[in-house]
Amino acid sequence: MPSLLLVDDHPVVHVALEAALMKSSRPYRLQAAQDDVQALALLAEAVFGLVILDIGLPQVDGLQLLKKIRRRYPQQPILIYTAQEAEVYARMAHAAGANGFVNKGSSLAELLQAIEQVLDGETHFPATALAEEAPTADGGLLTPKELEVLGLLSQGLSNLQIADRLHISNKTVSTHKKNIQRKTGAGNLLELVAVFKELAP
Repeated sequence: MPSLLLVDDHPVVHVALEAALMKSSRPYRLQAAQDDVQALALLAEAVFGLVILDIGLPQVDGLQLLKKIRRRYPQQPILIYTAQEAEVYARMAHAAGANGFVNKGSSLAELLQAIEQVLDGETHFPATALAEEAPTADGGLLTPKELEVLGLLSQGLSNLQIADRLHISNKTVSTHKKNIQRKTGAGNLLELVAVFKELAP
């Protein structure tokens, strides 16, 4: 019987997932962790067939936790189950080493399908989310200057402050920002910060 580890701070998700698993033709054993400390402790104590991870955890960056789990347990299957937008975060999760991505707005039937696929050694990602090339771990899609601008944006600097820091015009900063958003799919500052955390070493 495969053991599943759910990492999510919302108890209602645990309840809903338990109910969904009861409808599956396969038997599963489900354990839950509400934060990264509990998750890493459980992973150190037992072997899980699948980790189901919410990257929107309140106390820790879920993508960083994903990469930490991947470093410690290279063969561990990980499925992202989150309310974050697939168009941005599915690509980032894929680049960080996830085996699948399901948005919480999807049906429970899709979630069950994703669980079964990942357990069977397959991947499950929204086709549209991976239609374009994903950002690589070293930021291969972005130029060095774009990475520099992205880093300053993530620190909360305004376009004018970045222009002053880099000795370039405000218009050039705006152009770099538009290129970064086009290449990464980030639509706002919060998503730009998430992109920078993913690309940062």
